[in-house]
Amino acid sequence: MKPSSNEAVVGLSTSQQDHRPKWAMIRWLDMLNALILNFLAGVMGLLACLGIAQVVARYVLKSPFSWSEEFIRFALIWCVFLGAGVVVRRGMLVAVEAIYIAVPASVARIIGVFSVAVSIVFWAILIYYGWTVSGMVGTLMSGSLELPMRYVYLAIPVGALLALVNTIAVAVDPPPSVIVQAAS
Repeated sequence: MKPSSNEAVVGLSTSQQDHRPKWAMIRWLDMLNALILNFLAGVMGLLACLGIAQVVARYVLKSPFSWSEEFIRFALIWCVFLGAGVVVRRGMLVAVEAIYIAVPASVARIIGVFSVAVSIVFWAILIYYGWTVSGMVGTLMSGSLELPMRYVYLAIPVGALLALVNTIAVAVDPPPSVIVQAAS
């Protein structure tokens, strides 16, 4: 599909569309990421519906749900951490790509390796402290749902573990980069 002269195309080139992960474990991880992403999309849709229902119940029916705000908040926490783990593999986290473009390819590779190493350390620290904090709050209960807060805080180490595994997968088999082409 050729873009018209006044539109920009954001997409993958033919070689990027044919990108296949090298190892079965990475293919499995990509399938897991796709499953998580689809699940998160469904959860976000349900949370939006619940938020609308809460507004209707509060302002129209004058009888708000006592649990919906807390449920939405906890579900969004899980969505953020699981989503962060998934976008690592897709190369969609915020990056300062101007640096990679401005330096020679050899320096860009060194910066890339350093970036992956720092990310691995960051995710490992987040796993450790997330697990520690979830243990500390294990006896606390949430206000409306009366859910152990440990389940909420477990989103941190679970999402960080997913991000760590995806960071290693990026180091082994980098994802195709998204190319932005402006039509001339």
